[in-house]
Formats: sequence, C-alpha cells, structure tokens
Amino acid sequence: MKDDDAAQAGTGGQAGAGSRRGLEVRDVVVLYRDDDGTTKAAVDGLDLDVAPGEVLALLGPSGSGKSSLLRAVAGLEPVAAGSITWDGTDLAGVPVHQRGIGLMFQDGQLFPHRDVAANVAFGLQMQRVPRAELARRVAELLRLVGLAGFGDRDVASLSGGERQRVALARSLAPRPRLLLLDEPLSALDRALRERLADDVRAALRATGTTALFVTHDHDEAFAVADRIAVMDLGRLLQVDPPARLWHRPTSQRVAEFLGYEAFVPAASPTGRALLDLVGKQGELLALGPGSLTRDQGPTTAPGPARSTAVPSPALTGTVVTAGFRRGVVELVVDVDGVGRVTLVEPSAGTHLDAPAPGTVVTLHARPEAIAVVGG
Repeated sequence: MKDDDAAQAGTGGQAGAGSRRGLEVRDVVVLYRDDDGTTKAAVDGLDLDVAPGEVLALLGPSGSGKSSLLRAVAGLEPVAAGSITWDGTDLAGVPVHQRGIGLMFQDGQLFPHRDVAANVAFGLQMQRVPRAELARRVAELLRLVGLAGFGDRDVASLSGGERQRVALARSLAPRPRLLLLDEPLSALDRALRERLADDVRAALRATGTTALFVTHDHDEAFAVADRIAVMDLGRLLQVDPPARLWHRPTSQRVAEFLGYEAFVPAASPTGRALLDLVGKQGELLALGPGSLTRDQGPTTAPGPARSTAVPSPALTGTVVTAGFRRGVVELVVDVDGVGRVTLVEPSAGTHLDAPAPGTVVTLHARPEAIAVVGG
C-alpha cells in the first residue's frame, strides 16, 4: 500500500490519544522547484502549535503554502529545515502510516470496489480490529455523519456530499491522533459546503479529534475552527480565535484578505467618530462588506448584558452599482472620506428598491462590522 493510501484512510491509529502537547511545528521550511528550475520556499520558516482536541484552520489564498504544510506534517512532503513533533516526539523519519495521522482530501478518494461500510472499515481492518467491534464502530460513525443505513450502498450511487461524509467517517474510524483535512469541501456547491462545514465541526467535536483544516473559504474556516491561522507566501500572518481575528486583524494585509475594503486613519475626523462608536483605540480602522446601513435610526450595539442604542456617525456616499444576489440587494458605494464599500441591504426587497448608480445616500456604521487594525 502506498503511504498516501494509508494516510487518507487514517490507518495510523490512536498512537497519541493521551498526548499533552499536541502538534508543534518549529521553523519549518518546505521547498519546491519552479517551472524555470528555481528552488523556492512553499513554507518559509513557519512556527505553529495545535493543542490536543483543537481544530485549527489554515486559511489563505491559493499558493500560500497551506497544502504544502499539511503534506509536510503528514510526511508526504520532505522538510528542508525545522522540526515537526507530536507530544515532543520528532516525526522526522517516521513513515506516513506510522504517524497516527489521518488525511482527507477534497475528492474523498473512496475505494470504488468497496461499499460504504467497507470504505469506513478499511483503517480498522488494517489495525486488525475484531469483527464485532469493527461493525459497532462503523455503525456509530455512519450515524454521526448522517448516513445511518447507508452501509451496503455502492459509493458510485452517492452524491458528492454523501461521498465526503463517507470519507470523513473513514478518516475518523481508526481514531487518528491528528486529522488533516485538505480543502475537503471545495468541490461542492456553496449551499452544501455551508451545511457540511457545520457537520464536520460537530463530528470533530463529538469525537474529540485534533484537526488541521486547510481552506481558502472564509466561511468554512469560521464555521469549523477553534482558531484560524491566516497564511500567505509561506508564512503565518496571524493566528487567533475567529472573533478576535475578525475584529482585530493585526495588519492591513490580513484585513484585506478577510474582506475588509476601506481603511480609515484613526486620527482623521471619520476615524475618531468610528473609534468612539466601537469604543476602541487603534492605528487604523477597517470597514468590511455590509458594514454600513442606510437605516436612519440609531445603531444597536450589543452590550455585556443587554443591547444599548448608541448614536452612529453619519456618512455620505455615492452609489456605484446595485445588484440582486441571494435574496438581498448588494450596493457598492464610494463613501466620502472612507473609500469604496460593499453594503448588503436585506430589507430592500428587490433591486428595483435600491438607489440607482449616482445617487447620494446617507449611511450609518454598524459597530460589530468595524475592525481595529494593528495598534
């Protein structure tokens, strides 16, 4: 069996179930050869920790080095420098199938000649688990991923979402000490991705599985992860829980990747007004998509124990475009003193209710969609 096959099925078993330190990546470098023969760093001196039981998402654009790091942790990619350890034990030289790591790919890579139950059972069979225990574990996992009664189904008869559920169950079956998920939902349509992201999160939490989840989709990362590591050009830009990452990006590059569009110096009159609104101090403010509303009333900001109405600084802007998407009206507005911002207007009804391009509108900022960048 190839190492890739063993890893995707998670045949390594629960070798580190009692680990206290989890995954530690220290100063790791992964190299690749470009088309012109030049050697470049896909991962460039990176440090990262994943605690036992934690789900950490690696979020970044294509080519940022996310999958290269994942493959290096799995043992499928050579490490040019640095170390990768689990519970303090260096994994250098440890074969893929002996690392206790499971790997789930975007296409699932199920075995077409096996039915659903046999796919899920594969890693358990490699561990020589007794037949009765194997059957119980397979049934338990199929229930967990919402496929109870699917055991004798041919995998070719399954939908894309069902195949990914089987792949997840197969990866979890041998109780890997670490599960690596490489863009597992990217081949699915958006509505299905959103549903499965919640299901993946629930399955990982229910089994207490430590996981490293690679994605370029912001919604997936925020739905699945306990912490999110934003990665670009082989380096980590920020690692934080989802709420802190969203409200306190450490740099403009991180904020731009998260979708913030307009950046306002805190010392400007508009910046001071927005800082007062969010009650924070900082070097730079960022306004994200949908961060403004045309509602003329006060803005409601959630307080520690109750909602409190606070005044919102009024801004003016000129509508650039208006379109109807997924049941809401989306406006692009050039806001005076701020820049171009995308607004979502769920109450507008249809695109016919939206202001026409060139219309000057009065806007109010929502504090929950304003980030303080750096500082």
